[in-house]
Amino acid sequence: MISSAFGQTLDNLRENYSTILSGIVMTCFSLVILGTFILVYQNLIHLTQLAFRKSHYSLFLVDQISSHQKSAIAAYVKKIPDVGGIQEVSSDEAKKQLIESFVEARELLQQLDFPTFPNILEFVLDRSGPLTIEEARHLKSLDGVHDLITGRETRDQINTFFNIANFVGLFLITLLMICMVLIIYNTIHIAIRMRIKEIEILKILGASPGFIRLPYILEGTLIASISCLLSLGIIFFLYSFVVAGITFNNATYPIRGVVRFFTILEMGTFFVTIMLLGAFSSYLAANRIINNLDV
Repeated sequence: MISSAFGQTLDNLRENYSTILSGIVMTCFSLVILGTFILVYQNLIHLTQLAFRKSHYSLFLVDQISSHQKSAIAAYVKKIPDVGGIQEVSSDEAKKQLIESFVEARELLQQLDFPTFPNILEFVLDRSGPLTIEEARHLKSLDGVHDLITGRETRDQINTFFNIANFVGLFLITLLMICMVLIIYNTIHIAIRMRIKEIEILKILGASPGFIRLPYILEGTLIASISCLLSLGIIFFLYSFVVAGITFNNATYPIRGVVRFFTILEMGTFFVTIMLLGAFSSYLAANRIINNLDV
């Protein structure tokens, strides 16, 4: 049964090659869009997680602070787990950094009379979690500390953005999957309609629905498999081209070591999923026509 089904599938491919080819092209196009979206989104999340893994904090110190108070504050900060990058920023340096951050309005800001900037003690935490409530409360209560500023607001905004992006991404992935299923469904539906007389003869001779259906299921699976392999090749070419363009100069070259293509496991999962969807859509198309035959 299997060998005859394969033979019938090859005959179908030879006779309906234009229909099959159009189905492969359209399915491949859908999978390229789907795979590119998943790859970009996957690397975007990875880069953002790396960027925000280190939490940045600024301790604003009071104006009249003694060296002993500064030493006590710095000593406590050094005891915080996973702390690093401790740096004291003077009032003049803080003013300079603020002015330099506004490139276009730099000359205008230099002429303004700013109020006195506080001295700042900056540090980072090389861990995924922020300061605990107890650590933040104790830092604020230290003698000589005016306020503690964190990047938590930015982190929360990023998390909100990705929560929305997850919803939109899931919607787009589902939509593209449905489009791919419909493309294969219509391709197999057309192929079966072109051989409807042969199918009617087979059914009159007593062939079971499963025997008639199997070649078309294999055909749909083959369309999905070829489209998946082609789409992965195209996505890899686009990925290599974009990475080469982004990392052309020394400033952005380190990105090459951070971004990544799909792993073997991810590509295997993608291939099996697409293949099963192809078999499922072709089964639906074949089953609908075979069950509605008036023989």
